[in-house]
Amino acid sequence: MGLLIYIIAVFGLAAFVFFVRKKTVQYYTASMFCIVQLVFNYFLIIRKDFYVENFFKPDALSIIFISVLTITGVITLINSFVYFNHRRDNYFRRSIYLASLFVLLGCMTGVFLSDNINILWILTEATTLCISMLIYHDRNEATLEATWKYFFVSTIGLSFSFIGILLLNAATNVSGFSSLTFSSLMSEQILITNQFLFQVSFLLIVIGFSVKMEVFPLHTVCIDALSVAPGPVSAIISSSLMNVGFVSVFRFYQLFVHTSLHSWMSHVMLIIGILSLLVATVYMLKVNNYKRLIAYSSVEHMGLVTIGMAVGGMAYFAIILHLIIHSFTKAGLFCQTSQFIRIFKSKQIEDTGGYFKISPSGGILMLFLFLVIMGIPPSGLFFTKLMIFQSLINSGYLWLLIVMLVMLVFILWAFGRNIFHILFLKVPPSVQESKPKVSFWENVPQYFLLILGLFIGLNPPTELINIINEAVQFLIK
Repeated sequence: MGLLIYIIAVFGLAAFVFFVRKKTVQYYTASMFCIVQLVFNYFLIIRKDFYVENFFKPDALSIIFISVLTITGVITLINSFVYFNHRRDNYFRRSIYLASLFVLLGCMTGVFLSDNINILWILTEATTLCISMLIYHDRNEATLEATWKYFFVSTIGLSFSFIGILLLNAATNVSGFSSLTFSSLMSEQILITNQFLFQVSFLLIVIGFSVKMEVFPLHTVCIDALSVAPGPVSAIISSSLMNVGFVSVFRFYQLFVHTSLHSWMSHVMLIIGILSLLVATVYMLKVNNYKRLIAYSSVEHMGLVTIGMAVGGMAYFAIILHLIIHSFTKAGLFCQTSQFIRIFKSKQIEDTGGYFKISPSGGILMLFLFLVIMGIPPSGLFFTKLMIFQSLINSGYLWLLIVMLVMLVFILWAFGRNIFHILFLKVPPSVQESKPKVSFWENVPQYFLLILGLFIGLNPPTELINIINEAVQFLIK
């Protein structure tokens, strides 16, 4: 009943904000949506009974990522109105933006709760349409190109995943696989009856969902989307939407972790992770667009997460914690890019400089966000990376760890060089003449994300540790 009320509320608010195009209505409707999401998240944590048999079922993994989604979603909505207030968008565009964002957050909540394989796929595909509407918000040539690329490639990629899901029927001893639930399958003894078909189906599933997870090979459309979408939209794509891709792959991966082809699956994930890290390294060294720079940083982190999934052990715990901290930090970084565009009137790094002088509070924020996202102490990502590295050594991949460390050094140098250019170099003459001003209050939501990310990394609550352990316990049995 609670889940039904939530669904009705989400779609009702989306319809209302779309048809009633007034500024006051938009503020109140967005506030109502935040309350609905927060209340739903609260009752989900304390009651854990928001389920519909054979369709939705909350578990530790869904509670973790819905909580992350709620926080980043509320911050995204706040920053969306900051973004609106500095532009002259008409209320029709704003209504489409807010309605699409409401439905997107509702669909992602549904993906995390999905126990049914078909429902998970359908809701993941629904996020494609919502994101496409948000990418196209500025209505120009660049956003149009990024939108159709994202929609086309995402749809094709997820079609691959659906074919892979169907092939699992012929590859395992479970009949009617595509109509069953993750919870029932995890309680069964699954046997792989056709090795070749299983390998093909797993590859199709991973390749398809890579478009959401932002890993090789279908990561490119997300890079294009992140580089042209409004800052708040980029924030939600690079945090919770990537988590949607991770959860989708993770749920399929854990079904077969105790089968005879677990080792083969791990090697596939390892190769995808290394290739993602390599792509991030190469492009971060030469990119001159700060939004693309931050986007390729997401590819780097999801590559590390994929490697952690492959090697297992303590890395299972590490990748969940890594994703939580990464989501908050990366959302903060992308929200700040809206200020960069407004101040420098360009997305090119060479056209920026002196941000620390223009906005001291924003400069301090960017400096700490950079330290956290790169895993430099006191960042919690430093410890999650250490756990992943330890698992690599325990699995006999010391040589691979050395290669990874070399790539991470290049990434650190490339990211640091460009961030320091934005923060400390001389203010461009055109910007100095315009004398831009940034209110401290615009940075407050990002400071909240930064403090939350630092706190979770340095002193994770016992409840969080317990729920992460519960989420990965099936993998380490």
